[in-house]
Amino acid sequence: MRVLVIGTNRMCHERLRDQGHELVLFVPRARARREDATGPYAHVVILDDGAGDGLWADIAEALHRSAPFDTVAAHNEHTYPLVHAVSARLGIPSTVDLDLFHRVLDKAKMREILDKHDIPSCRHAYARGRQAVLEAVGEIGLPCIVKPVDTEASVGVSRIDTPEDIEAALHRVGSAHIERGVIVEEFLDGRELSVEALSTGGGHRIVAVTRKFTDAETFVSRGHVVPAPLAPDEHAAVTAYVTRVLDAFGFHDCPSHTEVMLTDRGPRIIEMHNRIGGDAIMDLVHLSTGVDMYDLVARQSIGEDIGALLPQETVHDRSAAAWYAAPSGPSTHTLLDVHGVEQVRDLPHVHAVTLLKEPGSPQPTVRQNFDRSGRVIAVGDSPRQAVSRAREATGMLRFVYGWSAPDA
Repeated sequence: MRVLVIGTNRMCHERLRDQGHELVLFVPRARARREDATGPYAHVVILDDGAGDGLWADIAEALHRSAPFDTVAAHNEHTYPLVHAVSARLGIPSTVDLDLFHRVLDKAKMREILDKHDIPSCRHAYARGRQAVLEAVGEIGLPCIVKPVDTEASVGVSRIDTPEDIEAALHRVGSAHIERGVIVEEFLDGRELSVEALSTGGGHRIVAVTRKFTDAETFVSRGHVVPAPLAPDEHAAVTAYVTRVLDAFGFHDCPSHTEVMLTDRGPRIIEMHNRIGGDAIMDLVHLSTGVDMYDLVARQSIGEDIGALLPQETVHDRSAAAWYAAPSGPSTHTLLDVHGVEQVRDLPHVHAVTLLKEPGSPQPTVRQNFDRSGRVIAVGDSPRQAVSRAREATGMLRFVYGWSAPDA
């Protein structure tokens, strides 16, 4: 099969190549990598980030005339509108459900659907403009969360605990988001989880539940572990709740990544996505259960029925955890080197060490997931041991910065 893949999640691309398919990659400049040139692709097309759907579709049409594509595939949601446009122009299939994408992307619409189906959620209010946001904060009460309705990776999410926090919080959210629209939600206290599932037809298979660890102020993810350490009744409550949510939103023939808070009132949804989870969560699932979600999702993205490939019951043979290094500082500091990488890689319980910032990069002020600098994945006999090993190994990495004088 000749497949036009749009966007990233290169692990799924590699699985498609391994399955014998010919791939052509479309990727915007900001998400392109040097190694794409030697990756699993017959051709790679890179355009500026601002290129419109029409230009991408024109190029796809030209390539399609010379060597027809059989399908268009994508594995991350920011590409879904483009996939839909290209699929319509070429008249070839895609498994992307754009209506479902819009239902789950808009966090205000998501809350409305939950309310319509009487699914326990949280107090919330949609607001546009500074004054409306201030009124919504007063209506919801403190503590509360203010977040853009359509972002990911914790971009623009801010917590307000006291009236004195409001100005700084709205600054972090950003005036552009405030004018476009934000949602104000009550702060949910508890254990943060994500549920990784695959929907086939109208049914849903829960593959794993992940425990998430986030920064209390920025909500940047600091680590994850699979399986989440839950009592049997807690696990049953979380999976039943998420299954009900997936039914309400009409998930079908696609993966899902649903973030929930397990509160003293039961599970409550934070947000959801019709894609697999990022941040190496699928690697943790594979290490813990042996289920290769990248392979299953790759097959599903080109129209294969994966129902027979799903295990009847997921068994966790061990625990796997990821922990992130996130040194934060002024951009006048430049990364010179990272010490301890090989020492950490040689640890018997460490599965992988990934550096997310290259030497020469300015030191980030950590406000979102993309600002983190490194990641260690480790395994253990229990969730506690896996997390401890990943954190200790991450602490062995030393990021060395030099000061750069600002340009005159």
